[in-house]
Amino acid sequence: MASIREQKLIYHLTSLKNIGPILESGLQPRSALNGFQDIADAEILEGRAQHGLDHYVPFHWFSRNPFDGRVQKDRADEDFVLITVRRTLAEGKNWKVLPRHPLARQELRLYDYQEGLDLIDWGLMQTRDYSDAACKSVCMAECLSPVPISPSGFFMIYVPSDQVRDVVVKEVERRSLCLDVTVNRGMFC
Repeated sequence: MASIREQKLIYHLTSLKNIGPILESGLQPRSALNGFQDIADAEILEGRAQHGLDHYVPFHWFSRNPFDGRVQKDRADEDFVLITVRRTLAEGKNWKVLPRHPLARQELRLYDYQEGLDLIDWGLMQTRDYSDAACKSVCMAECLSPVPISPSGFFMIYVPSDQVRDVVVKEVERRSLCLDVTVNRGMFC
């Protein structure tokens, strides 16, 4: 498997319950949303809002990161999907990058795409040792879109099962979108 740095996609985990509205109007910054199934911890959301991060659409650099794991563990009875976009889209539009968890005890600073990419400790991220606080923080580095991403910008939607795939495919077809939906159990916790 390619190193995390060399991979081609970034990942946004969301509840299956959100797929209809997302396919209708795209991935929106949290500040623009009403009536959706929020999966993040309320305290974390408050901290993000205090720093203006609720005006961005967040992506992680790989699936099964500490955020994904915590959410899926806390909501074991809920189905999730991973919406992916190509990193080249983020690079071309110069999305922002946080080289570590946004609420890490260090000063929060958003970087332009390439500068932020260069500041991520990819070697530490590659170890995925979530018992190490520094590694866990780096594994939750983010790529942030300042604008909504329409479904035409999605690369693929990954799902954990055939049953979830059937639900998503139905929603995709209902909107006449050209979007691949692929089962990959290994991308989910």
